[in-house]
Amino acid sequence: MATTKSVDASLWWDPFSLLLTDLESAPLSSDLPPNLAKKLKENRDWFVDTVSRFKSPNEKSKEALNSEVVKIGAHQLTIQSELKEKALRISSYLCLDEVQSYIIVERSLKDNNLGADSIVQECIHVIMLQYYMERQCLLKCTRRILMHALYVGTDSKEGQIIREEALKLISDGLERKSISVLEDLLSSSHPEQMDVDLFTLWAEETLIEDNLVLDILFLTYYESFCTCNGERWKKLCSLYKGILSGACNFGKLAISSEALHSSYHAKIQLLLILIETLDLEILLQMVHDEMPFRNGFSVFTLTDVQEMDAIISSFNAFELKEAGPLILAWAVFLCLISSLPGKEENDVLMEIDHVGYVRQAFEAASLSYFLEIVQSDILKESDGPVAGYRSVLRTFISAFIASYEINLQMGDSNLNLILDILCKIYRGEESLCVQFWDKESFIDGPIRCLLCNLEGEFPFRTVELVRLLSSLCEGTWPAECVYNFLDKSVGISSLFEINSDSLVDNISQIVGTHLPVHVPGVEGLFIPSKTRGHVLKVIGGNTALVRWEYTQSGVLVLLLRLAQDLYPDKSEEVFLTLDLLCRMVSFNTDVCFAFMEIGSLLHLPETGMTVTMEKNVWAVEIICTLVRNLSPNSSSAALMSMGVKILGKVLKCSPSHVAAVALKANIFDLVLETSIRDIGGNSSSSGSWLLSGKLAKMLLIDCEQNDNDYPLAISVLDFTMQLVETGLEDDSLLALIVFSLQYILVSHEYWKYKVKYVRWKVTLKVLEVMKKCIMSVSYFERLGDIIRDLLLCDSSIHNALFRIICTTKQSLENLYSSRLFELMEIEGLQLAIGAVLDILFIMLSNFSKDVSSSLSVFHQAVLSCTTKPVPVAAAVTSLISYFRNPAIQVGAARIADLRHSINHILLEQSVWNEDLFVATVNLLTSAAHYQPAFLVDVFAAKESTDVQCSNVDSVKQPANEASFGPQGSKKSSLVDALLHYVDRASNLINSNPRILLNVLNLMKALWQGAAQYTQILLWLRSSENFWKQLSNTISQIAGIEDPPLENLTEMGGQNFAYKYRCQSAILEIIAYEMFLQKKLSHAESLVKHTAESKNRIENAVNIEKSNATKDIMSNWCGSSVLGNLIKSYTSCEYDNEKYFHAKVAASLFTVHVIGRLATGDSGTLSVSLLQKIHEISKKLNNQPAFSELLAQYSQRGYSEGKELKTLILSDLYYHFQGEFEGREIAPGAFKELLQYLVESKFLQSYHHKYDDDLFATSKDVYLFDLARLRADMGLDMWDCSEWKASKTIAETMLHCMQDANSMMLLASSKHSALKALITVLTVYEDDSTERKTIGRKIPDQLVLSCIDHICQCFYDTVESLAPILDASEDILCFLVAQIELLLHLMRSAHKSLSLHACALVLKTSASGLKVLGDLRPSVTEVNTTMELLLMLVLSTLEFTCLNSRFGGVTDVESVEELAKISNATITLLPILCNCITTAEHCTLSLTTMDFILRSFLTPNTWFPIIQSHLQLQHVILKLQDKNSFASIPILLKFFLTLARVRGGAEMLLNSGFLSSLRVLFSEYLDGESFSSINSEGSLSNSSDKSEKPQHIWGLGLAVVTAIIQSLGDSSTCTDIVDNVIPYFFTEKAYIISYYLNAPDFPSGDPDKKRPRAQRTQTSLAALEETEHTLTLMCVLAKHWNSWVKAMKEMDSQLREKSIHLLAFISRGTQHHGESAIRGAPLLCPPTLKEDFDLCKKAPFIKSKNGWFALSPLGCVSKQKFTAVSTALTIKDQANTVPVTQTYFSDAIALQIYRITFLLLKFLSLQAEGATRRAEEVGFVDLAHFPELPMPEILHGLQDQAVAIVTELCEANRSERIPSEIKGVCCLLLQIMEMALYLELCVVQICGIRPVLGRVEDFSKDLKLLIRATEGHAFLKASMKSLKHIISFVYPGLLQSEGFL
Repeated sequence: MATTKSVDASLWWDPFSLLLTDLESAPLSSDLPPNLAKKLKENRDWFVDTVSRFKSPNEKSKEALNSEVVKIGAHQLTIQSELKEKALRISSYLCLDEVQSYIIVERSLKDNNLGADSIVQECIHVIMLQYYMERQCLLKCTRRILMHALYVGTDSKEGQIIREEALKLISDGLERKSISVLEDLLSSSHPEQMDVDLFTLWAEETLIEDNLVLDILFLTYYESFCTCNGERWKKLCSLYKGILSGACNFGKLAISSEALHSSYHAKIQLLLILIETLDLEILLQMVHDEMPFRNGFSVFTLTDVQEMDAIISSFNAFELKEAGPLILAWAVFLCLISSLPGKEENDVLMEIDHVGYVRQAFEAASLSYFLEIVQSDILKESDGPVAGYRSVLRTFISAFIASYEINLQMGDSNLNLILDILCKIYRGEESLCVQFWDKESFIDGPIRCLLCNLEGEFPFRTVELVRLLSSLCEGTWPAECVYNFLDKSVGISSLFEINSDSLVDNISQIVGTHLPVHVPGVEGLFIPSKTRGHVLKVIGGNTALVRWEYTQSGVLVLLLRLAQDLYPDKSEEVFLTLDLLCRMVSFNTDVCFAFMEIGSLLHLPETGMTVTMEKNVWAVEIICTLVRNLSPNSSSAALMSMGVKILGKVLKCSPSHVAAVALKANIFDLVLETSIRDIGGNSSSSGSWLLSGKLAKMLLIDCEQNDNDYPLAISVLDFTMQLVETGLEDDSLLALIVFSLQYILVSHEYWKYKVKYVRWKVTLKVLEVMKKCIMSVSYFERLGDIIRDLLLCDSSIHNALFRIICTTKQSLENLYSSRLFELMEIEGLQLAIGAVLDILFIMLSNFSKDVSSSLSVFHQAVLSCTTKPVPVAAAVTSLISYFRNPAIQVGAARIADLRHSINHILLEQSVWNEDLFVATVNLLTSAAHYQPAFLVDVFAAKESTDVQCSNVDSVKQPANEASFGPQGSKKSSLVDALLHYVDRASNLINSNPRILLNVLNLMKALWQGAAQYTQILLWLRSSENFWKQLSNTISQIAGIEDPPLENLTEMGGQNFAYKYRCQSAILEIIAYEMFLQKKLSHAESLVKHTAESKNRIENAVNIEKSNATKDIMSNWCGSSVLGNLIKSYTSCEYDNEKYFHAKVAASLFTVHVIGRLATGDSGTLSVSLLQKIHEISKKLNNQPAFSELLAQYSQRGYSEGKELKTLILSDLYYHFQGEFEGREIAPGAFKELLQYLVESKFLQSYHHKYDDDLFATSKDVYLFDLARLRADMGLDMWDCSEWKASKTIAETMLHCMQDANSMMLLASSKHSALKALITVLTVYEDDSTERKTIGRKIPDQLVLSCIDHICQCFYDTVESLAPILDASEDILCFLVAQIELLLHLMRSAHKSLSLHACALVLKTSASGLKVLGDLRPSVTEVNTTMELLLMLVLSTLEFTCLNSRFGGVTDVESVEELAKISNATITLLPILCNCITTAEHCTLSLTTMDFILRSFLTPNTWFPIIQSHLQLQHVILKLQDKNSFASIPILLKFFLTLARVRGGAEMLLNSGFLSSLRVLFSEYLDGESFSSINSEGSLSNSSDKSEKPQHIWGLGLAVVTAIIQSLGDSSTCTDIVDNVIPYFFTEKAYIISYYLNAPDFPSGDPDKKRPRAQRTQTSLAALEETEHTLTLMCVLAKHWNSWVKAMKEMDSQLREKSIHLLAFISRGTQHHGESAIRGAPLLCPPTLKEDFDLCKKAPFIKSKNGWFALSPLGCVSKQKFTAVSTALTIKDQANTVPVTQTYFSDAIALQIYRITFLLLKFLSLQAEGATRRAEEVGFVDLAHFPELPMPEILHGLQDQAVAIVTELCEANRSERIPSEIKGVCCLLLQIMEMALYLELCVVQICGIRPVLGRVEDFSKDLKLLIRATEGHAFLKASMKSLKHIISFVYPGLLQSEGFL
């Protein structure tokens, strides 16, 4: 058992670095979160005692390390021997408790990835750094608590927790403990064993702790958290004296530059603490309120003051420079006390000589030390209470000014010194500037008096005033105060010669001038005559400085002096003036506009000035001229920087005006060698632009020599970026862009910098410019291609980017432990890396689509493996693990190809950094699509105890999951992470659907690539609750109605869109899973009967367990979930009215802006927007409607004929406003102009593709780019300009556009969910159908209710389209989805569909077709929607027929519904006639219309409609359209239906059908397809070579046949017959012959060789063509006279072929089961899809005789033909051939018998004609009697008929005979009857005797037939007719057998 020892629980601490991060992340403006407040309470003792809680070494702790386990309160350590040794060593170095040393060692090695065997010196250095970091983080935590409490203040309701915590620290003795810690630090000495490096580290870190402790002390006293009594003050003062005199070890620690800096820092801190604790603020208030010392001052007693004075008197300012400031502060303290009322009562105070202290301090130049303080880094770079330190200095200076008189004489060094100090204090500290301009602030009162004194001498004395004002304008309100002070409060002072005439009042020193007085420094500006003034002071003699009673804007005076300065680079005033102007316009937009308007303030008549100044540009011209004329030196560089910065700020106020002036002035001395108009899009941009060396030289000078607030490079880059944002396309802008990228970006890292941090500012700014250029490429019309070319092809730019990011995580980590890099440099590098990553991502995203087939230079560089120091891919891969900076991780995750640290991000970062989480999950999703090997590697199982331990609360791993999967496969922690989010899906879909959507998209990608992610999917499926959670997520929101879109915020609308996307993703996952299981089951069935391995069996088990998705669907079908989903998804969110509303709002805004621009005021509109509006204004003016209005207004005399356009624009605006508010504009010119603007392309330029992760896996969604539009308008600045009144119009437009955007996002997401639901239902029902699964079907009742709802939604959607002509593609896509779902549901329940549902669908579809038919077909989705809608109509009609036939419609309700359906079809006919005119819809429309005509309406009903609406000639012409070949059969079928009505036949004839048919036949039936077949004399290969002509031929003949039949015996019919017979039987005789050719019957002798190598083969389609051919022959043969006349001797050939074909058919007398050794007599394999479908169906005749028995032998598919034919020719294997009857084989047999019937009918007509002629002439002309078949042929047909009919009647005697069998029996009896008729003719004409034995056989068969047909009433008439002919052929047979 392990030995355990316990130690004091106070030795343990949790890492303070994490707590500090939490504290710094907490916003100062609000209170702490509960969990953080709890941590503060738990660590309160540490915050009070601070570093004193780290104990010294002791024996108990040392002894405890000898045990195996050490318990520290609730914590315990497992002691490792190697770590113990290091801990003991570290304990001696740091003088730290051994157990605490062990904790530090363990954490250091873990956090820094160091092994226990690391290099000793490196290890000790790292551990010491870790220790001091813990100490400093602890001190910073305490400091942060106090700063946070000070920030929230005492009056705020917020911050109660943090304020109480701070007060608790104070009450627990924080002040006392901090002073004690400070004393310990000041007296500490280093351990003797330390070497130089470790000693340096110890010294530096100790001094840093001094700084932190002093910060804490300062904060305890600041704002009276804690008052400092006399004792404490004296103690601190003694410490200060000890530090200065070197009495403590403090001075010995300053052994490095960092240590020296910290030492200096500590002295200043302690000095300011001492000054702060003197409470000079209270003294100033007492002086202000005239409060006696005894009543108001209670901090120090008189005794304290005496003792404090004694300590101060011991200081010597001459020996110790740092003592002077304290002495001076003490003097001010004493002076203020002595100036209080009742000072005479305090003798002690009167005895103290404060003047002596002042004299000593001034002699020691103590004020200069204060200046040194404000110039030091302590007030610039410190992260401590800088504002507090500045406030202390401000209070001291104010008290000093109040205590002692300040001389304003020129050249007074003390005044300049005080001004320098004040400027440094106020500059950069907005809170102090706000206090200064607050008149209630008594502390700043003395300084305000100083400012007023300086203002009194303006402009005679300008420099001091401008310097102070410049520092006082930090912030928005202070800048406004400074501008107003200058503009309104400043007067004019000048030197004036006083004489007796000018002296008005000698006592009050009032003078007057009789002549204008020149204003100093401003040539041409005079003070008007007869102006009075007050003498301020006498300069010498009679010359005095006079303050005149004349006001002029101080800003204007400064600008005028600026414009007239001849040597600006040598003038301090110019520098300070530009600095003041720059700061004012930078902080306040109102000041920008006022600055632009300053030129209009000068009153020319009063001043006599002759210069002309244009409003808005005068001030800009002054700045431009000044910048343009500067010479290259350091001061000029500073001036240029400020001037360019001013231009950049005012550019936003009036982009068009300022840009024009600035570019015209050519301030950068640009030279353009090649204009952009001369450069093609593919030309290189390098070398085409030049800037004079001046700008480049100025940049170098500025960064090397200047350290001002405005680096020139930053100003130039900012100005460039502002120009890009204006949308300006100018050569000068292009030159600036190229200069910025090719010079500044590429070379700035090699410049020398006076302030080294400026380097990173320049880097970040030039990267910002680059990003702005990339984003603007798509907006530029001319510059875009050039900039893209530059960015993609310039390798110097790429190398500059790669030098920044081509680093690794470890390299960045090493910077923190390096002494060569300061924190600001590291932070600058990190920001730059993040910016470059962002740029690379945008370039890869935006430019990849534009790259040609070859990779650009940029893409090659990114993919290169030779980039130094590391390749881009390697760098990005490493940087995603850089957890110090999430922004870098986000950027790397967006572009990297490989990833590490995924686990940590997925498991922890979603709460803290949502963007990083999303970027990482998107990375994995992309990898799942494109890098499966990488993703599998990422998901590979790894033991990560650290991750598991850190996530115990958030990720729970079920114990039983490890058993799933192959042996040795352990579940990946990433799978646990994904399952964690699935478990929370029900909450996430409401709280954070964005997180859930990205996780679901990743899972969907895994299912899409299921073959590659089998193991991962197995892990996911093995989770017990996986499918349950996904299902519950859908179920819980399925029945919740969405709130109205108007009630949603932008974020609310986006969240709803995310919710629908989540549902879509879940449904798609379910669909993929069902499809996958279906495929796995199919694969399992293939190997079902084979011996499989154990793995196969296990796999089968897994498949068996994977029915979860089907169970989900079953549950949804059985509950209300599925119905709710369908009803929710099918309601369309697309609102055309909302979209139209946005366009009207945009038109309203456009007209308003055009009106404003007419006045010449372009406001803040960008150049690009201005150009767009100018273009649309020009086009608007050119509209005929606008010209019409001009004519009307002019004619009516409106506005007296002046400014008519302005008046029209005004009226147009109010008309548009009425339309926007719901008052529709009446038709006319205004309506036309509105229509024009609504349809204009103005808004299209502000459409952008939505790139958020919401649509990462779907089609592009385009929204209004509101950010860009707002930026182009400069809307944020309208409140400060004359456009303020117009802001409401712009905001209204943006609001409408935002509504449209929200609508688009929600609607698109709902459409995605609807498509996913359709997919799920399709896979679910398809799987159920194929596997015949019981219960796997949507309930019919649910289907019917959903159909009703979908129809209503579809109707509502269609109705919203009715008022517009140009429907959006999105709404049409949604219509398509609605139709698809409706079509699926109709097919799903087609057998049980109610007639009501069919009627409703037809009615709804008709309305949809009508509206869609009126839309512009230019939108491709219109055609797609209509095509699908036509399919729905056709399917509905088919289902209606199916149900009405089989259901037996008898009830009244069904009859009424059928009537409604008929009425609906009547409504559909005109619409379908209209659809036929569109090529894309012609086929479906004709099919549907044909179906209606044949199945629903009578000719009397439909023919008038067709006659009125159908453009028949247009349809007939399509027969000649080569592009419409596929639709020709459909056209002919429709013509066939039409031809069966007499009127239709006449329409066809009148429209030229026969001539079009001739053209069609000549085009496609050229004889080539028939020649080779005709030579064979059979139907062989007909299905292969002549498939296309067959359809055309047969249908064409059918139409002709129908026309002839419909016309009857009319003369028209005779004419047609006379024309048709020669055409078909002469011109197309080869086709007729082709279809009448008889195949060769196989020989009965198996040893006899076949006559041909190729077997006889035909098709069902070919047999149908033969039927059509024979039908036409029969119809034509009825017209005997025409037939005989036209055919002459040709009919003999037809009869011969007919007889041969009959002979072939008659040989099919074979019974089922008889020997099939002869083989298949006719090969007729399935060739079309319909044929194969019929092969799958059961036979419908089921006869085992005749061709019903033979046809299955030949109905073998082509794939099996060879094997089957071979088997049929082998005698021994004949009986092994499997012969199966199918629907297809029965159809073949039935078709053969139809042909038989027609053949017999044709021959009968021939015989009938010959008989009629014989009767006419009185004798039989045997020489000309038509050929007739031999009796044997006819006997074969008779035998087949008898056998089949007998069999069918016997088989169906006891049950109802189907209609198909009835038809076959009647057909065969007719065949038998005609065969007997022809046999009679042969016997009678030719005198042939009956064949021997035939009578007996026939008698026997007839007996069976008659017996079988008894009881079948439908055969009664046929049998009677049959017996009649039998009585002639076989006289006496019926009587002898008793059949009569």
